[in-house]
Amino acid sequence: MSERLIDWLFGVIARPGETLNEIAAEKPVGLAFLVYLIVAALNAITNTYSNQSMDAIDELMFEVGFYLAPYWFVIGAVFFSIISIFISTLLIHLFARLFGGRGGYWSLFSAYAFAVFPLIIGVPTTVFLGLTGVFGSVISGLITFGLAIWVLILEVIAIREAHGISTGMSILAYFIHLIILIVIPVAIAVFVVLAVLAF
Repeated sequence: MSERLIDWLFGVIARPGETLNEIAAEKPVGLAFLVYLIVAALNAITNTYSNQSMDAIDELMFEVGFYLAPYWFVIGAVFFSIISIFISTLLIHLFARLFGGRGGYWSLFSAYAFAVFPLIIGVPTTVFLGLTGVFGSVISGLITFGLAIWVLILEVIAIREAHGISTGMSILAYFIHLIILIVIPVAIAVFVVLAVLAF
């Protein structure tokens, strides 16, 4: 199984379509969740304990007036990541089925979870570049942005392979779910803040 896992991880990077199709067909839910959890935890630890993040956390604690250990931010980030993948997979699954998809929830979950694997590249680069000052921070930000785009593309491929729909329909399902998860809550929050300020 370890050889299979390594092959899948390498395949997500080298031959994503074929690999994510295979993962969706075999539904290795436990392994997929483990990969996702490790990537989420490593990124949460790296982002929280980087120099810039620690400064921001200290400043936030000073403003709020009480101290919260940084590891609670890590725990919160990992918990949020776990909740978000289940909700994201559900929403995307529903829209993919609406657009003619034939896959199951756990097929999509498995492929979708493996699709985030390239984010692990951001862990050593963030640590290394974080030690090189402002220039390193800029380069780290660019790398993070590039990785986010790469993973977004892999997630769309995961939807396509898990549900057997076109790339266009996969993109549509992805962005509709994104609107529901981000735009609508932000719009509600803005509305509430404006309503409070009006009184």
